[in-house]
Amino acid sequence: MSKDSSGKPHELSSGGSRYHQVYPTLDERQLATLERYGERRKLKANDILYSEGDRHIAMFAILSGTIESTRGSVQGPRLLGTHGPGSFTGEVGTLAGRAASATTRAISDCEVIVIDEESLRALVIAEAELSETIMRAYILRRVAFIQGQHTGMIVIGSTASGPTLRLRHFLSRNAQPSAYFDIVEHVETKELLARYGATEADIPIVVTLQGTVLIQPSHRAVADAIGLSPDRLNGEHFDLVVVGAGPAGLAAAVYAASEGLKVAVLDAKAPGGQAGTSSKIENYFGFPTGISGQALAGRGLSQCRKFGAEVGVPIEALKIDCTDPLSFHIGLNHDEGVHARAVVIATGARYRKPDLPRLEHFEGRGIYYSATFMEGAFCNNEEVIVVGGGNSAGQAAVFLARFARHVHVAIRGDGLSASMSTYLIRRINAAANITLHTRTQIVELCGESKLEAIKWDRQGQIEHKPVRHVFLFLGAEPNTRWLGDCVALDKDGFVLTGADTGDRWKADRPPHDSETSRPGIFAAGDVRSGSVKRVATAVGEGAAAIQAVHQYLAWCP
Repeated sequence: MSKDSSGKPHELSSGGSRYHQVYPTLDERQLATLERYGERRKLKANDILYSEGDRHIAMFAILSGTIESTRGSVQGPRLLGTHGPGSFTGEVGTLAGRAASATTRAISDCEVIVIDEESLRALVIAEAELSETIMRAYILRRVAFIQGQHTGMIVIGSTASGPTLRLRHFLSRNAQPSAYFDIVEHVETKELLARYGATEADIPIVVTLQGTVLIQPSHRAVADAIGLSPDRLNGEHFDLVVVGAGPAGLAAAVYAASEGLKVAVLDAKAPGGQAGTSSKIENYFGFPTGISGQALAGRGLSQCRKFGAEVGVPIEALKIDCTDPLSFHIGLNHDEGVHARAVVIATGARYRKPDLPRLEHFEGRGIYYSATFMEGAFCNNEEVIVVGGGNSAGQAAVFLARFARHVHVAIRGDGLSASMSTYLIRRINAAANITLHTRTQIVELCGESKLEAIKWDRQGQIEHKPVRHVFLFLGAEPNTRWLGDCVALDKDGFVLTGADTGDRWKADRPPHDSETSRPGIFAAGDVRSGSVKRVATAVGEGAAAIQAVHQYLAWCP
């Protein structure tokens, strides 16, 4: 068992009852299989195998000797554990060439098998039994990394700062742990600001484990600094580019990559899409006790990387050039672009914003569009309002009731039965601290630097309510502006597919069910006109679109 400097198993490496799954010991037969994909190498004591933050690192399997792994933290380098013969290095990010989450060195003379990134992907696809052991270990190691205390970068900000909340949300959704210091709540913050030559006016501030200080950074700047974003994307040519990494996009990427296509899936925020913000999905087939949206997205991301798909986050598609019938060019932010023989549009839909004065001013300062543990902590023992009557609103209300003193659910209609699943309605009705308000809508937001109260029209009466946290889950608007006039849209901006494309379809064959008015461009999930807004449906549409993609590529001259 790996141990820390006190001789006790370390919290991040013990894995509890799963220790032998997190850090399995391979037998001679399994090591012999690994050697077919790599080469033997001898190391001297104190040789560095790789350093935290290095990209495109190899996997090392230990034949003899001992290695140790350390990770940076607020308190300095932290020992994760020591490992001997039969152990192997890496985690899920290793498959995708992402930044190493630890520094690993030999603490004695060692002999190892070195398997580079490309060969490792070939191994996990070809060797089913060994792949199961490696992938399970890699996923559990990433989970341990996320759950580790005081690990990761430093974030300095304020709960009254919208950009701070958006940054923390971005890091959380992308499974990047951080130590957060608030300029009001934490006395250590003044010392940290002085140490890094910053002021309160500079928030949010990010300090990477390599000591790089980022002032009010964009999400892309943070992703580049910590090795989260792809570094070999611009100008690349792919068989298929999937735009949007929600359930539909991830499913499409998994099926396409597993069937031999060169695939990239791009998302401006994080894997999982709107579903990734759900605290628990309980009506998705195969998960009787439910699964969080982020956990589901994490599994899909791991599958994408297993089969070699490039998952690019945060990469935003800004436009698409359809003038070349044999190749599409997708223009990305930061003056980048990729080429694709076929495209799957899976950009989903976003929550509609009500027409309220100063709404954007209060975003992240009392107005929220997701309900995660981060937002839940803000609402501890306070009253909150959830606006919306769909399943997302219901899930949010039930989840927030665990933290809040009272949850008010506000809807414009007369009831929930037409838009919410029965099991959620029953939970709302059974919860002592949830109240449903029908024929109710917010008409005014009150406060200065952050939300202090609201005024709502409740069944014809204007009332003032001192509620500081409002969660909006209203309708759905498609993310299709970037498409321009490339494909036909319905009156609400959703993508038309199949027979619904009508006279906009110009090819000499009928369109596939998921094909847009432009041959070679497909749509799946919530962005498609007439789609059923359910996770299972999105996954099915993403998978089905790939069959049509294969048929298109076979037909395409």
